Amino acid sequence: MAMRSFASVGDQLPSVELHHGFPPKKHNLADFAKNKSIILLGLPGASPPRDPQSKSRTTWNIKTHSGKPGLKPSSFTAVNDAAVMQAWGKDQKVGLSMLQLMGDPAGELTKALDMEMTHPGPRGKGLFGRCKRHAIYAVNGEIKAIQIAEKEDDPAGDEFPEATLADTMLEIIETVKSSS
Repeated sequence: MAMRSFASVGDQLPSVELHHGFPPKKHNLADFAKNKSIILLGLPGASPPRDPQSKSRTTWNIKTHSGKPGLKPSSFTAVNDAAVMQAWGKDQKVGLSMLQLMGDPAGELTKALDMEMTHPGPRGKGLFGRCKRHAIYAVNGEIKAIQIAEKEDDPAGDEFPEATLADTMLEIIETVKSSS
């Protein structure tokens, strides 16, 4: 049976299992998102930026802003196992913050959201089944906004991630809230 594409504003987040910590604890995304306003950030892979000043930064920006009023836990996902995500969390020093780094090892969330990166560039380097760099704002499991950092010459969104960074998402959240 084919999975329905959930990547549309107004849809509910899919009921898929994500893995957290090691040994992995499984969390159902739909249950995790109940009664919360969350940002779900999908990344092509879990790896710290080589240059902290590079445009491929992600965590520091979300970490800086994740304590804003009305914004509950933020979750980073990548098509990696929970052990890789846990190591990345330690490297990024997220500790007991509101951030949760969860793995999508089988790519279930990536496929359910129709966010699989299919560009021939990354695939030609052996990167199969990776997700597009994206950010989703959801309230009580309902998708309110979706941003994707993808360009023809930058399919992974590494060079131009601005659409998915915290400052942009916080502006979008304010717009969504004011139009409600």
